[in-house]
Amino acid sequence: MSQLPLFSEAHSADSQIDTHQREPESERLLVLFRDSRLVQGAHPQSVRREVFQLRAVMREAGAEGRPVALGALFADLALIARVLREPRAPIARSTGRARLLAVQRFIRLMGRTLGRDPATEFTALDALLPARRSAGWHTTGTLVAGSPGRRRRRGPSLGAAERRRLVDAAGMTGSPHAQCDRALVALHCFSGLRPEEIVRMRWENLVTELTAYGRYGLTATVERGGRRLRLLLLGPIPDSIVALAWAGGRTIESMSGTIFCARGEPDHPLSYRAARDILRDACRLVGLPTVESTALRSARAHWLGSRGLSSHEVAAVLGLASVGGVNSLFQRHAALGAHCSVREMLTR
Repeated sequence: MSQLPLFSEAHSADSQIDTHQREPESERLLVLFRDSRLVQGAHPQSVRREVFQLRAVMREAGAEGRPVALGALFADLALIARVLREPRAPIARSTGRARLLAVQRFIRLMGRTLGRDPATEFTALDALLPARRSAGWHTTGTLVAGSPGRRRRRGPSLGAAERRRLVDAAGMTGSPHAQCDRALVALHCFSGLRPEEIVRMRWENLVTELTAYGRYGLTATVERGGRRLRLLLLGPIPDSIVALAWAGGRTIESMSGTIFCARGEPDHPLSYRAARDILRDACRLVGLPTVESTALRSARAHWLGSRGLSSHEVAAVLGLASVGGVNSLFQRHAALGAHCSVREMLTR
């Protein structure tokens, strides 16, 4: 997909639509659902995905970029069934199933809040969806839209040079917010932070100090799994953050509030989708396909490993809870290295 610069007139219109999307009663219900799932012990990342899928169903059910209010949506099970059966754009089978699961969990948890019997609503929705013979005790055979395999082509495996080109490109767009874009892309490319952590970051989370690794530098505090982690920020990140603060005539220590704000809303964080669009613009400017955030974290982990850090040390630097997470990040670059080795042997 071809993306326009975030702060163009087109994106300004999108931002206005996003503002209208935040219908207060729908937001209240989503917050109640999220809190109920967390009380059940669900992982925060799983809950975020479910809320994201519910928002997607709301958008699919609406018209002209305006989503249906959540209460009205769940009062019309036939509309929900149509969205699950016939989405406007092709989706992966895994996405269709994720939407169905999010809808089912919302009905179970929030049905009585909406004045309905969850068991009756669940059965009624199931009857509106096509089904096939169950393959086992753990499935009901319900069918939803979606094709097997990935809907998006895998992006490239990047090295440090390509990531630096992305950061430089984000700062040369000519946008009045180029410094902000550069800092955002630098954090995506060199920090190992997750996208949702980056867009929620506040100036108060940044401190220049001596770290546990014996290095003096800029650190960011994030919360993961109930733990507060302080991660060292390297590469072009410190310079881009300092430049962003100086653009406002101040220093990092004197700044407060959200770092990456939505246009026209100083206290409202930049949305995940808007941040993704900025990264896509940088990819387009340097002639690269769109790069996913996972690929950037993978590149960061591989770079640390290539500098002699063990898997345990890489996990500590990236704030990962286990070495298993590091090994999964290593997979793509390890596979690429194996392919290159085989090609060299065959061309000798």
